[in-house]
Amino acid sequence: MINATADGKSFREIGLGLKKHNIPVLPPTRDYSIEIAGRDGEIDFGSTYGPRVINLECIIMADDTTLDYHRRVAKVAALFNAKKGDVVFTFDDLPGRRYIGRYAGTLDIEKILFDGELTIPIKMGEHPFPESDENMLEETITHSPEKIKVISLGDERASPVIVLTNTGSTTIQKFKIQNEYLLEG
Repeated sequence: MINATADGKSFREIGLGLKKHNIPVLPPTRDYSIEIAGRDGEIDFGSTYGPRVINLECIIMADDTTLDYHRRVAKVAALFNAKKGDVVFTFDDLPGRRYIGRYAGTLDIEKILFDGELTIPIKMGEHPFPESDENMLEETITHSPEKIKVISLGDERASPVIVLTNTGSTTIQKFKIQNEYLLEG
């Protein structure tokens, strides 16, 4: 079983075991194009990413009492309540990444003896890419030019936010910031 959290609460705390998570490599695309009568092909206006749906294949583990099983089902329902909105999910096998989404679908539970199997669909709407841990870095630049490496574990390239502060009394002139992505093999 994979250890996971939703909204900071461990799945195991509520008797939920995560067998596997199905996370698509990329969200589906939304293509924007138009066909014009009498013209070959189409005019392509590009595409954007739509929401990404993650399916969490789980098992509700209970002891040998029906009452305990129903308590655990209630805890699962409370944790994945869609009215809570977006929730942060983490998975121990994907360290340093946070997936933000909400329950979107149905919780059909297949009861097997005292346990129940279910697939929990999570829709990553506004944030279809995982976030990565932030490595805060404070550097004192002592000579020019100087290169500083910025590392991101996320799925999509993102430019770092750079804040420059002059702590001295001398005015800095002829200042240049350059951002380049280097592909590493």
